[in-house]
Amino acid sequence: MSRKIKPLLIWTFLVLTLAGMAWFKLTQPRILVLHSYATDYSWPRDIDVGLKRELDAKLGYRVLWHYMDTKNHPDKEFKRKSGAMARRAIDAFKPNLIIAIDDDAQAYAAMDFAGDPHVAIVFAGINGSVEPYGYHKAGNVTGIYERKPMQDLRRALLEMRRANGSELGRRIMQIGDRSDSVRIDMQEIGAFDWAPFHISNSPQVDTFEEWKRMVMASKEKADLILLSNYHNIFENAAKKKLVPPAEVMEWTEENSPLPVVGIGGFMVEEGGMFAVAASGFEQGAVAARMAIQVIEHGMAPKSIPHAMQRQFLVYMRRQLLDKRGITLPPLYEAFARASNNYYD
Repeated sequence: MSRKIKPLLIWTFLVLTLAGMAWFKLTQPRILVLHSYATDYSWPRDIDVGLKRELDAKLGYRVLWHYMDTKNHPDKEFKRKSGAMARRAIDAFKPNLIIAIDDDAQAYAAMDFAGDPHVAIVFAGINGSVEPYGYHKAGNVTGIYERKPMQDLRRALLEMRRANGSELGRRIMQIGDRSDSVRIDMQEIGAFDWAPFHISNSPQVDTFEEWKRMVMASKEKADLILLSNYHNIFENAAKKKLVPPAEVMEWTEENSPLPVVGIGGFMVEEGGMFAVAASGFEQGAVAARMAIQVIEHGMAPKSIPHAMQRQFLVYMRRQLLDKRGITLPPLYEAFARASNNYYD
């Protein structure tokens, strides 16, 4: 081989390799994962685990993760600005598909692309209806709803009563902050048939002092406290600074005259006693599989039926159950341990 031909072949090989790599990058399916919240909150972390279980095997995908952080900044102006940043990220990345998680991601960004023929949307974590976002009329949208597992929590409360021979939870007081998610949760909780229990009171509060007063007065109105969310509790009426959720939970467990249970796993992670919660892993895995159906199999999103969650997780903290003198069938402990949600 002549000295002139050899360098030419090398350069040709390099050019073709670079061209192939560029073509591969340009033709890779692009997915933007848009979270309402940030990773300091266990719910989006669990969803990310579910997403990655399905998407990590797809080496030909480009995935961009964007977190709006609206749980830590609940004011409307921050949400508006965070939504604008999310829309700019979408415009810049030009995804083939958006996986939009929880209601703020829909309300402040993803809904603007409903009906857009150039991008598909898969939602997850929507607590209520899709109609406020126009998804019910859009052919480019599918997804999975989030619903609180009240039936499974009710079953756990019945097991507590059987095991402890008491009227535990006959009257349930649900307490939450004034966030939109809690408002939706309380509507869902209020519409559920809790018999033989009943919801006796459902206060929503803004400040830590209000929270303390409600908890301390709970014994007059209930036998059990049910928490939905307390991450938007402010230090005072000025509403400038939020109280750290773990601080709210620590005070509640130390001072509540009643047992406290939750419908979010974060409640036990932050120091609470017991919770039955929707599975973030399921939300992420189902959303990812829907995305794969659209991208790899060419399915129109509207042809993929909206999914309803089917899984729940049990969270428990043994020390606090013992403190309240509450026992549960061993199956609950086994379930919590198996999902790494058991705390001594």
